[in-house]
Amino acid sequence: MKNIYIIISLLFVGTFFMGHSGGRADTQNWGNTGAPGDETLANGQSRTCITCHGGNTIAVDLDIDIQNTDGTPLANNEYIPGTTYNMSVTISATTGNPVEYGFQMLALDVDEQEVNTWANPSSNVEIAFASNTGRTYVEQTVPSSSNVFTMEWTAPESGRGDVTFYSCGNGVNNNNSSSGDGATCSTLTLLEAESNSTLNLNSTALQLELTPNPATDLIQVAINTELRDDFQLNILDMNGRVVHNQAWISTTSDKVDIDVNELPTGMYFLQLTNNTYSTTSKWVKL
Repeated sequence: MKNIYIIISLLFVGTFFMGHSGGRADTQNWGNTGAPGDETLANGQSRTCITCHGGNTIAVDLDIDIQNTDGTPLANNEYIPGTTYNMSVTISATTGNPVEYGFQMLALDVDEQEVNTWANPSSNVEIAFASNTGRTYVEQTVPSSSNVFTMEWTAPESGRGDVTFYSCGNGVNNNNSSSGDGATCSTLTLLEAESNSTLNLNSTALQLELTPNPATDLIQVAINTELRDDFQLNILDMNGRVVHNQAWISTTSDKVDIDVNELPTGMYFLQLTNNTYSTTSKWVKL
C-alpha cells in the first residue's frame, strides 16, 4: 500500500510540472509579468518567474527589443500610432547553462490598459488570454530550446501615450523541478511620437462594434470613423494568425457583414487597420 501512495505521489508531481510547461496565462490563467494588475503574493509583492525559478545555479538577463519592419531601430525610442513593429524577447545566461527557456510579456498604456495587438508569433510563442486578469499575453508555447522569442506588435491609435512592455523569463535546467533555475524581469517603455500625435485624430477616430457577440455564423461590424481612407479588416485567432481578411473603404458603407460559419469555436480578434491607425475588438465564435 505504501508503494502505491508513492507511485500516485510521483504521478501527481509529474503531472503538475507537465501542466506548468506552457505559459502561465495558458496553463494557470494568470499574468506574472510584474505589471500593475498582474498576480500578487499574500505580502502584496508581484508573483513572477523569479518567485519559483529564482535559484543561484543559473542566472539570466532578459532583453526586450523592438524594431521597424525593415530592421532599423525606432527613432528616439518613439512609436508611430497604428504602425506595426517587429519585437523579440531574448533570454541570455550569465551564469550556468540553461537547457530550455520560457517567458511572458504584456503591454500597457499610461492608463494601465493593455495594448494587445500581438500577431505572427514565432513557433515557440503563443498569444494567450488569462481570465484571472482579463488580459492577453505573449508567452512560450512549451519550454523552448531557443532563447529567442519573436512576434509582431501594432502600436495603438493616437492619444494613448507611453506604452510599457513588462516581461519576465527564465532559464531552466530541465530537472523536472524549479530548483537550480534562474529567472529575471525587465521593462521597456516607448514614447508616442509627438509629431504624429499632433497630426492624428484622437482615440475616438476609429471605433468598432460587433454584433452579435458571441456569434455563430455571421457578424456585423459597425464602423464609426471620421477618416476617409482604405482599410483592411482582419480576423486573427488566439495565436495571432490571420484567418480572414478583406478590404474596406470608409466612403462606401459604415457596416460590414462577415461570414464566420466555417471558423472553429473559440475567441478571436477583429482588427481594422491602415497605414496609420489600428483598432482591435475581441469576439467569440460559438
